[in-house]
Amino acid sequence: MKKLLALVLSLMMVLSFCAMSASAEGEVINVMYGGGTPETLDPALNSASTGSNTIRLAFCGLMGTQVVDGVASKAPEMAESYEVSEDGTVYTFTLREGLKWSDGSDFFASDFVKSWNRAADPELGADYGYLFDVIARLDDGTLNVVADDEARTLVVTLTSPCAYFLELCGFTTFYPVKVELADAEGAWATDPAKYIGTGPFRMTEFKVDDVASFEKNPYYWNAEKVSLGGINAYLAEDSVAILAAYESDAVSFCESVDPAEFERLNSTYPGELVMGDQLGTYYILFNVHKDLSPEGKTLTVQEQSKVRYALGLMINRQDEVDYVTMGGEEAATGFFPSGLSDGLNENVRAAEGYDTWYTGTATPSEENPVYTADMVEAIHILMDLGYSYTGSIEGGDIKFTDVPSFEFSFNQNATNSAIVQYVQECWNSVGITGVINTEAWATLQVKLGKGDAEASRMGWVADFNDCVNFLEIFISKSGNNYPRLGQDVGEYTRYTDNTKDAGLGAYWGLNGDQTWAECYDALVDEIKAETDPAARAAKCAEAEKILMATGAVAPLHFYKNPYMVKPNVKNLAVLVTGDVVWNYVTIGE
Repeated sequence: MKKLLALVLSLMMVLSFCAMSASAEGEVINVMYGGGTPETLDPALNSASTGSNTIRLAFCGLMGTQVVDGVASKAPEMAESYEVSEDGTVYTFTLREGLKWSDGSDFFASDFVKSWNRAADPELGADYGYLFDVIARLDDGTLNVVADDEARTLVVTLTSPCAYFLELCGFTTFYPVKVELADAEGAWATDPAKYIGTGPFRMTEFKVDDVASFEKNPYYWNAEKVSLGGINAYLAEDSVAILAAYESDAVSFCESVDPAEFERLNSTYPGELVMGDQLGTYYILFNVHKDLSPEGKTLTVQEQSKVRYALGLMINRQDEVDYVTMGGEEAATGFFPSGLSDGLNENVRAAEGYDTWYTGTATPSEENPVYTADMVEAIHILMDLGYSYTGSIEGGDIKFTDVPSFEFSFNQNATNSAIVQYVQECWNSVGITGVINTEAWATLQVKLGKGDAEASRMGWVADFNDCVNFLEIFISKSGNNYPRLGQDVGEYTRYTDNTKDAGLGAYWGLNGDQTWAECYDALVDEIKAETDPAARAAKCAEAEKILMATGAVAPLHFYKNPYMVKPNVKNLAVLVTGDVVWNYVTIGE
């Protein structure tokens, strides 16, 4: 407690000196996204929302977001204009005249070619490298992207029409970097001298677990519309410290707000707490190489999928959103969130052809109303698979005695802590033990990426509004595929002979007899190439069904984005993708 108090006090003292100081170019504003120090600020290597919002301060892409009177809209950014071929496979971008890097050097169309090929190179190992698969390849394996520096054009040839390609062109992975300054580990992205971008601000300082500071970039193509003189993005992870900094006026914007504070904050600071819409899903993931067999019995990989699904069913999602998160979230009924499009339906959760799960999450069971209908279904699954137990459903005292315990990791903030503790209580109530393990976000990302986690909380917020964005997470070569579907065990050492090939074996698909590449990767490829909207929607529904059948993901709720912003911060845009756009913010009285 003393360490926490010291942290809060030091933040308040340090930040209050520069909460909103003036510079020659305008006000300098302090912000806290939460999440601590990102694993990387390299646009190609980053896959975390906190990192993305910091990256957007210094970098931009062909497409971006314009904000007028607080209303955000997609618009050309570094591109002045673009044309699309009749068959939808060739995009020709004309870049704005006079583009420069933030160090004042000239920017060329060919810089996009170099940056995109770096990000797409398997040798780099970028989590999002697969996003470039929509672009055709030349004979030498490089992307079919042709630049004419003199004409300021960039011609991109796709493998097939891609309805969301322009949105990709506004995503951080597609932002150009000075390739000659970038290393493969991303260390360059903490050095202001090398962190040269094309965005509205440029880095002046970076301190791990402290701050990333930016000043206005005079070479930004739209610099005359940027009013702020700079931004200090403080890399705090502790929700108490973050809120204390906001309430002391040390910061003007913060995310990662403790749900327990919502009522007080609404009363004390009317209008400053915003429950923003967000297109995302909060979920639990399970490593498919963790053996959950009961003592004295060996479950098949397919049976273990049922165990994981049962663990998800044990959670009362309606109580979770009503009494734990309390931010207007919606209890999840599938992995795709409400409001997500498939190219045919604007909201797949309300569309025909899509299955639903956890339908009894808030319904008292007819067998015993002390349990929900979902919990009783889960209990029966575990009984049928041969787990030992004491008590009974009728008595309301069922306790399983031989479900193996597993490590349940999460990055600590107030919301995550409350959710994880609630989930743990749901499992504990029937004798199942998830051993909580807290990690810094950057550390947890590394651990998950190496496969060395058994279960974890996770969230996915849309990079663009299409089902494929939620499906590509779990393709075999995705760096975000933390359950390791279609992958080997990585650095996980607690597997058994029964589960050592769970990721790579022919255990998946609707019949449980295909490899992940055969049943899922191939289907996602079909979705990306499909031009008939109805056929594409049907395949999106099938892919979600295949994913949910693994039990490797247990969606809990569909996101809201609670954040606090001072009343004098005008023209700020916080998008449903989680993007926070500071480019055109002004400071009022």
